[in-house]
Amino acid sequence: MPLDRDIPQPTPSDSVTLYRLKMVEETLKSVSESLRLLATLEQRHLETREALARAFSAVDENDKRIRAVEVEIPTLKMVRGWVITGVVGCTSLCGIAVFQLIVNR
Repeated sequence: MPLDRDIPQPTPSDSVTLYRLKMVEETLKSVSESLRLLATLEQRHLETREALARAFSAVDENDKRIRAVEVEIPTLKMVRGWVITGVVGCTSLCGIAVFQLIVNR
């Protein structure tokens, strides 16, 4: 059984060492917490980057579709003009025919 005299008494340098060890432990806890937070933020950043890539891919696909429609628009406008002119012409001819039938009776 050890005697009290066999147990070394703490010296002032021991208390400084213990204080420093305590500070190192606290710093390690803080670093661990910061590293955990950094990993979470990095994961969110990666998810955001992937979402942006998908969004830009969708924008590119829509841009291609819009360009294809823009190529067809002049032709569609021209055909629409012809159809409207044809409808107005047919309506006019029908109106004239009905008018002549009424006048000739």
